[in-house]
Amino acid sequence: MAVDDILKKIKADAEEVARKIVAEGQVAADAVAREARTRADVQKKELRARAEQRAQEERNRITTLARLAVRRELLDEKQALIDRVFDEVGRRIAEMEQGEYRQFIMGLLRSTVESGDEEVLIGKQESRLDQAFLDSVSKKLGLSGGLKLASERRPMSAGFILRSGRVETNCALSTILRDAREKLETEVAAILFGGSGE
Repeated sequence: MAVDDILKKIKADAEEVARKIVAEGQVAADAVAREARTRADVQKKELRARAEQRAQEERNRITTLARLAVRRELLDEKQALIDRVFDEVGRRIAEMEQGEYRQFIMGLLRSTVESGDEEVLIGKQESRLDQAFLDSVSKKLGLSGGLKLASERRPMSAGFILRSGRVETNCALSTILRDAREKLETEVAAILFGGSGE
């Protein structure tokens, strides 16, 4: 065999080996690319699932916060309505005509007088109550000594303070309403909101 033939043969064999190596490399590269695509698809699905889960958690958190805010606003509105009811009751009592107001005060005196010798302190602006009224109440209640209108006046819109020595019983309208609210707020809420006091 001549040198040229050997060189041609070597060249042909080298080309064939190179083609096989390139073909095998291409097969390996395709396999690596398929595996990389598969891994990328899996990672993409995992990332999408995690992102959707985080988004759902965020939606749930925002929804919960919104519900809490609405509930808080509703409770504030309900509380404001209850405040208005008790404020209106206080206003109506404070603005009662003399006869009706005296009946109201007589009921309070009947339930709070103990000895009949107490002093009655009234508000600074009170004009519906006087000693003649207290004498009438004392007589109706059969009190021995009789109630006395104190010269001292206190800052209150309505009601009175009953004083016996150093002991005072506060029947000022603000105190009566505060005590009534503690006892009746749930019932008032049920009336206003159809049984839902919350």
